[in-house]
Amino acid sequence: MRMPHSASAFVLGSFLLSFSFLAIGSGVRAQEHLQDSAINTDTARAIETYHQGNFPVAINRLRTIVEKRPDDADAWYYLGLALNSQGFIGNSRPAFEQCVRLRPDSADAHAKLAFALVFADQPKKALATAQRALELGDHSPESHYAIAEASLRAGDNLKAAEESETTLRIDPNFTFALITRSLAHYHLKQYSEAAASMEQFLAVSPDDMDSESWRGQLEEFRRLVYSASNPGPAIFTATEVTTKARVLAKREPQYSEPARKAGVTGKVVLRAVFSDEGEVKHIVIIRALGYGLTTQSVRAARQIRFTPAMMDGRPVSVSLQLEYNFNLY
Repeated sequence: MRMPHSASAFVLGSFLLSFSFLAIGSGVRAQEHLQDSAINTDTARAIETYHQGNFPVAINRLRTIVEKRPDDADAWYYLGLALNSQGFIGNSRPAFEQCVRLRPDSADAHAKLAFALVFADQPKKALATAQRALELGDHSPESHYAIAEASLRAGDNLKAAEESETTLRIDPNFTFALITRSLAHYHLKQYSEAAASMEQFLAVSPDDMDSESWRGQLEEFRRLVYSASNPGPAIFTATEVTTKARVLAKREPQYSEPARKAGVTGKVVLRAVFSDEGEVKHIVIIRALGYGLTTQSVRAARQIRFTPAMMDGRPVSVSLQLEYNFNLY
């Protein structure tokens, strides 16, 4: 965990939601993807298994096929789709990478790869891949979502908000974009809009693994709206105080099993107030990972014990950034 004096961080909205949207329209797009291609019989049977919704069996069959025939672009493509459908986004990336290598003009494969690269915390590659998908004629939400996330992390919050809107126009059920839009508005200090997007997300995804944290986020956004016209006690930055807050005890968050299963790695970034009363308050999620990892981080932050910062001999509240890294070895 690091607590830099000042930093700007942006969200990676990777959340445990239903991955069924990845198959929305996939029937049509898949036919476009496979047109004029000769499909081996065993590949065709595996694809049929995928369309029947038997994803575990489809994954096993497709993995066997690509081991025997690593140049089978159709098998790689559907292996990526099947893995996504089961929540194995981290494992789907190599499959889509192979498909793009074998079929560089596939718009949908580029779009799916861009989405996977977002979850792999590779925003620059995700942006380039998503832009290529659009150049090839992709009309799915994944490309615009990838551009939104990459723009947010690059500090282009207006672009992030615009691309999130485009994503939701294409597919109103693409709830990842609601989080991205909410965080974009937060960075633009448009707190009412940030709260509205968060409310919408919680309405459609009440059982998200990080819903506890997002409900807290909504309350913080509402507080910020209220504070705009009703300022509260001063909150200082670390550079403004005479003596910095001193951490006495902290714990590291635990990896959630769903996150391990999905192969999720990366960083959760929070901003919190280390109050003059010795409590961690007003936690705002700046960058999330989902799969329960964000909630694990928020819970760990709340348990930090510290000596308050001092200014002119009195304890004061200070705003600090917290970072929690999650790595699989």
